[in-house]
Amino acid sequence: MIRRIFTIALFVLYVTARLLYAQPALAKPRVMDDTQAYLRISQEPPLDVKFWGDSRPLVFPLLLKIAQQDFSTAAALQLGFSILAWTLLGLSVAASLRTRWLAPFAFGLILALSLVRPLAGWDFTMLTESLSVSWFVLFLAAGLWLLRGWRVERVIALIGVGLFLAFTRDTNAYLLLMLAGLVFLAVIFRWTGLRALTLSVAFVSIFLLNNVNADLGGRWVFPFLNVMGRRVLPNPQAVDYFASHCDMPVTSELLALEGEFANGQSRAFYNDPNLADFRSWTYSHGKSCYMRWLVSNPIHSGTEAFEQFGPLVAFPDVNTYFTRFYKPALPAFIEHILYPDRFILWIWVLVTLAALIAIFTRAWRDNPLWAAFILLVLPIFPHLFITWHGDAMAPARHALSVGLELYLSAWWFALLLVDQVALRVENDKALKSR
Repeated sequence: MIRRIFTIALFVLYVTARLLYAQPALAKPRVMDDTQAYLRISQEPPLDVKFWGDSRPLVFPLLLKIAQQDFSTAAALQLGFSILAWTLLGLSVAASLRTRWLAPFAFGLILALSLVRPLAGWDFTMLTESLSVSWFVLFLAAGLWLLRGWRVERVIALIGVGLFLAFTRDTNAYLLLMLAGLVFLAVIFRWTGLRALTLSVAFVSIFLLNNVNADLGGRWVFPFLNVMGRRVLPNPQAVDYFASHCDMPVTSELLALEGEFANGQSRAFYNDPNLADFRSWTYSHGKSCYMRWLVSNPIHSGTEAFEQFGPLVAFPDVNTYFTRFYKPALPAFIEHILYPDRFILWIWVLVTLAALIAIFTRAWRDNPLWAAFILLVLPIFPHLFITWHGDAMAPARHALSVGLELYLSAWWFALLLVDQVALRVENDKALKSR
């Protein structure tokens, strides 16, 4: 009873803090240049192909449509959804621990993590970050719910949340693809039953559906042109590869766009008549050629992403995306403890080693939360790799989910260790008392 009262008190305090600190920012949410594209899509008829398959994923435009294009209402909806998602995750983590006294602490820890500036500030910015974080958090909560007992409704819930997660941001679909592969391997090694293949098939299907939808809206073109201007054209070896292996038409007009983003030089990538052949090549062969280029030299492309690990996760300029009316609920020193911007690589090494040891010892047999921990940790670097190589514009913003994966897994690991030690102590005391 005391634990339940304490948990309810934490929840009330959490909701009160989020609502009180949100009031100034709700009145003046941040509108970015990209917001206009989402706003335009949200004004399309709901059954029109321009709404369901345009230049941006459909979930945030759907929220704007529900909010009737009112940004303050949209921010309020994002805030409410964030509170719901983090509360459910906190309850799911707490319920997965075997030491009863640790459950309220775990619940409070998860809620506190949601208050750090790099995660909470996005609720008042009219981009996809808030929804992407919330859907991912809800996806984890649904996964923990399923781990506590295989039920059809729980499987449907996880798949449904995964669908919204993928169509909030396209890189999330690749995360589902990675999870599908990990679940498939778990079945192959007989770490789980054949019924888990249902999730693999569902996640792969969502990925393919998202990929078709992205092609329909040409969503990959703008990021590809960012990469072309900022990373391919400045690299003579890359240019030679694209020309010799993929027949990319290399002209002086194209080379003049070295260092530019897709919208640089009055959108020359899109509008220059001298680049018509290049645009035709881009739509036909650009995506596949770029993937082959990355695979042709995996050490170089992997090292390039690895070198960006710390800077991307630390996200030093995150404040520039927030409304100036946003005020964090936590003091800065607590934020740095919960979401540190130092020793990032060491934290990743620690949780990765812990995940490998957990696989070797099959730790999930004692607590299914270990399985969730493993599935959370192993995609961290591949997710970063896809994020870094997927777009050269605002890569730290796109890598926000990677930081969330890293710090959630680190705190889960700490909770699992405390839970295991506390349970062992309790068992020893019980043996001695006999």
